[in-house]
Amino acid sequence: MLKIEDVDASYGDIQVLHQASLHVNEGEIVSLIGANGAGKTTLLNVISGLHPTPNGSRTFLGKGISGLRPDRIVALGLIQVPETEKIFAPLTIGENLELGAYLRRQDRASLRDEMDKVFRLFPILRERNGQPAGTLSGGERQMLALGRALMARPRLLMLDEPSLGLAPAMVSEIFRIILSLNGQGTTILLVEQNAREALRMSDRGYVLDGGRIILTGSGEELLLNEEVKNAFLGRDLRENQGTPAW
Repeated sequence: MLKIEDVDASYGDIQVLHQASLHVNEGEIVSLIGANGAGKTTLLNVISGLHPTPNGSRTFLGKGISGLRPDRIVALGLIQVPETEKIFAPLTIGENLELGAYLRRQDRASLRDEMDKVFRLFPILRERNGQPAGTLSGGERQMLALGRALMARPRLLMLDEPSLGLAPAMVSEIFRIILSLNGQGTTILLVEQNAREALRMSDRGYVLDGGRIILTGSGEELLLNEEVKNAFLGRDLRENQGTPAW
């Protein structure tokens, strides 16, 4: 569904991605894990056209997307949910959701149907539809960011740190929602600080270090990999392979 080959990316003279390659099959959850500064967000931004780079190749659904504007990539169904709750705080919840469907803004009937789907998934957003998005809690803002992305009818949803800064109960809820979306047919590429839970729910994963993909395998294989355990998962996973909270 998505194939990235030999992608480089730089900020000025600082190179942050080095020949990064990955692929995502339709229906999968694929995790991309790594330390802060490894280049995970940059790789998502390259895929979505927000960080143009002349190097490497990118294809989505068999179509080359290298050089396409971000709005054209969105129109193909490749949608990114950015890190740190990038919502439009002064606008209402409903207005934020409508912006997610901007490319289909003339189709009002379809817009209402998509919004109803979002409200069924996130009932709290229906309750607060008319209030400014900036009044929401952190977890509610993350729900709004996800809902806004769903308004664009994603075929593949790229999530950048969806659990960052959330309370444990809300983290479990966000992971539950991600699994639910995948179960309904949405393919997921997940960048997540909580590497343990991300790998547990993933079909496959990639480890990015210093801008290079250094490991790949199934979620289970990476959970059991000693290098991954020592670098990202912590001592408690090695001692307790218990049932995840979600």
